[in-house]
Amino acid sequence: MEQGEIEVLLELGQSYLLNEEYEQAIKQFSAALTINPHDPELYYNLGLAYEGADKPKEAISMYEKTLRLDKRFSNAEIRLDKLKEELTKTKKKTAKGTK
Repeated sequence: MEQGEIEVLLELGQSYLLNEEYEQAIKQFSAALTINPHDPELYYNLGLAYEGADKPKEAISMYEKTLRLDKRFSNAEIRLDKLKEELTKTKKKTAKGTK
């Protein structure tokens, strides 16, 4: 039953993600991870949901977990690099604005 539950939660989460209902997607992917905390796809999707919800630090954490589980998960690596670059730019802008 667990695998079936994960698939349902994954599909629900992806549906919420596509409809930009990020908090609902986060709930579904998080629930799936409680059943199987070793699935890189779940962490990746959770990262996408956090990214959509404008929670970049949480998204980065999820992409890093994805890559720890599967070093060849190229989409996670691409999203991670992009987010880190955006955060670096934001920090530089903030630092310039406070001088």
